[in-house]
Amino acid sequence: MKKALLSFVSLSIVLQPMAGFAQDADAALKANIDLSKDRPQRVAGQKPVANSLEDGIWIETAKAEKEAKTSGERTSYKELETYIGQVMGKLIPQYKDDVRIYVMERPFFNAQMAPNGYSEVWTGLLLRAQTEDELAFVIGHEAGHFLHSHSIDAYEDLKKRANTALAASLLIQAVAIAAAANAGSVGSAQNAIDIGSGLANIVYLGTVAGFMSYNRDKEERADIYGVNFSTKAGYDKDAGKKLWEKLIAITAASDYKKVRDMPTRVNIFGSHPLEKERIENISTYVANVKNSKPARNAEEEKTARIEYRNKIRPYLETWLKDELRREDFGQTIYIIGLLSQDGQDLGLLNFYKGEALRLRSKNDDSTKSLEAFEESLKYPDAHKDTYKKIGDIQRKNGNDQKALEAYKKYVEKNPNADDAWIIDDLISQISKKLTKPTGD
Repeated sequence: MKKALLSFVSLSIVLQPMAGFAQDADAALKANIDLSKDRPQRVAGQKPVANSLEDGIWIETAKAEKEAKTSGERTSYKELETYIGQVMGKLIPQYKDDVRIYVMERPFFNAQMAPNGYSEVWTGLLLRAQTEDELAFVIGHEAGHFLHSHSIDAYEDLKKRANTALAASLLIQAVAIAAAANAGSVGSAQNAIDIGSGLANIVYLGTVAGFMSYNRDKEERADIYGVNFSTKAGYDKDAGKKLWEKLIAITAASDYKKVRDMPTRVNIFGSHPLEKERIENISTYVANVKNSKPARNAEEEKTARIEYRNKIRPYLETWLKDELRREDFGQTIYIIGLLSQDGQDLGLLNFYKGEALRLRSKNDDSTKSLEAFEESLKYPDAHKDTYKKIGDIQRKNGNDQKALEAYKKYVEKNPNADDAWIIDDLISQISKKLTKPTGD
């Protein structure tokens, strides 16, 4: 990091109290969370004092934002970023000019808000959230970190224990290790480590991650802010509890024992496990906040899931395809099960369930994969490649007649497909084999 940053020692922040803070603080104390440890909420439009520590951090995160803005992984769907921005606007409307949203096409659960207001939401989060309420909770959680200057406190704490150069090095390594731990496959883990080792200049991922690794107390307080911001915007008060429980269940569904045995973390930069105690703390807080709306019933929750699905449906196939690249098919199958519960998009979802089982290919996965592909054909949104996949499995299993029938169906439905000539050749080969006289 630049030597100039080493001299940044002064920090001046203009502060304002949170609306309804006393009431929320009382409820939080009953959940064993002390919000008074935090700096009061920052003022909208606030800029750092020149040559302060915060000013130095803004300079570094501005570099990271520049990288994110032009990254090839940034979504091309600008309407998706607009949507996330609208959710953010409901939560912290007075700060809408302070925050910039970038949706990154990465199949991991992650969101972050840097000290200068630059924010990322990863598509793996958008796939795992089932309602806008759950998304709002996560954004509110990150807004809590941002508005209460947690990153600055974290950096000051780290500086007390190590010189700045060593701190920067440790932060980058922590990012790489955290990302690898949550990757779920050897290939993905190595890629994450390679990314970490390539960021020695503290730009982009390393910079942001360095300011996003919070201790348990800050994570618990951010949970409370997430509930507070989202419920005051009219969202479900239990969304945080539901989402954190879901993340733990997804971790438990992993194909890899190492991942199953590893504590779940809120994001790849998480420095503290997502323990059941945190979920219990959220529940206690919600139960003690006055004048909150009643909990949702099952029908209301289903309606919320359907409304959210309508918003993300245009991107669902892309995200499922990316999810397969993580190569933790147990988690993928579990996620698809969650997405299937309301009977929506079953052609597409069963296709990708079949693909996950086919790629995993252990025990009776081949049979289950075939069943999933055949199930997908019952619905109008069945994937165009479904018959081809069925043909591939039947041919691999030695069922040439069924493979032939499936391939013919594929070509019939997709006569202009790029690989139609390949399938035509397979059809010819299998037909000759089936008509070859016995004994020849």
